[in-house]
Amino acid sequence: MNEQCFYCEEELASIYSAMFILQNEHIEKELCEECYKEWLQGIKG
Repeated sequence: MNEQCFYCEEELASIYSAMFILQNEHIEKELCEECYKEWLQGIKG
């Protein structure tokens, strides 16, 4: 099974890693390009 985006669950052509805090733990998840761009905009504020 190929990797899937953490947000949209689409199959990943390119992998972008992002750090999230889940239950007080830092967890690295893989995102697709579009979701990664949205994540970057979200942390920029």
